[in-house]
Amino acid sequence: MKKAQNRSDLNNCDFTLPRTKILRGKRNFERLFHKSTVLSNQSIQFRYRLYQNPSEGCLIGFVAPKKRIRSAVKRNRIKRILREAYRLNQNYFSDLFNKKTFGLHAVFMTNSDEMSYERAEKEMLPILEKARERFMEFEKRRVGFSSESPRNESEQ
Repeated sequence: MKKAQNRSDLNNCDFTLPRTKILRGKRNFERLFHKSTVLSNQSIQFRYRLYQNPSEGCLIGFVAPKKRIRSAVKRNRIKRILREAYRLNQNYFSDLFNKKTFGLHAVFMTNSDEMSYERAEKEMLPILEKARERFMEFEKRRVGFSSESPRNESEQ
């Protein structure tokens, strides 16, 4: 009962990032890397693939390549930092994902072995803003296409 009283209704954002929202599986990564769009900054690269089918889900992965970052400890730390930066800023996409009008598989990659949280967040925010604009354009085209489709089918 006390937990409900202590909660602030003003900040109604969900800052959790459960495993169900994390991109997993070799097949999913292969499909993503085979055909994807890339947005990049100095040290962070954002690869994404949009799907017409919303049942694909909206999944985000985090990668620190072994070829560039040899130490497993550093790779894991960098992935943890990227996950945290995304988790706290996932509200850029939450309204689009809640509509469930399209599917998304995306991955954040880094090529830097020296990454702080501040740097990750600073470089991730412009990428998130640009990606949001592109996702909204895709959604508008998709919604416009789906609203036109029934009329075309009835005419035939």
